[in-house]
Amino acid sequence: MSEIENGYSNPIAGEVAIDSRKKRLIKGKLRRYLFALLGTITLALAILGILVPGLPCTPFALLSAFLFAKSSDRLHKWLLDSKIFGNRIKSYQRRKGLTKRDKIRIILLMWTMVLTSSLIIVKIPTVKIIILVAGFIGMLVVWLIVPNSRQSID
Repeated sequence: MSEIENGYSNPIAGEVAIDSRKKRLIKGKLRRYLFALLGTITLALAILGILVPGLPCTPFALLSAFLFAKSSDRLHKWLLDSKIFGNRIKSYQRRKGLTKRDKIRIILLMWTMVLTSSLIIVKIPTVKIIILVAGFIGMLVVWLIVPNSRQSID
């Protein structure tokens, strides 16, 4: 039987229980806020990736969807319903990866932007090398780490 059912209540014990419960809630809220903040930052990078050659868009959008899913149902739904990113994220989630055809298209587009940036736009040799190395690493990540999907949903 609890203390309240006995007609006896210990205000000090009640305060301790409430305080420890509040700390757990605050800790959970802080984590959700942190995930929402990181999701917002990665979404901003994804949007920037649309405009800046060589900066990847899709990985940041997928990471943003993951972080929003952990932090807020409302933000996650908003991202999945967005015209720019929603279909890509849903397609990736349904197929559990990318088809080889999609990977090849992504890599070709990425290398077009990397080569344009490093050979035409950027004049500093060190920055050119950094862009080329980043492009090579990005290509390896897309080809080797992003899971393969067998079916195409188009």
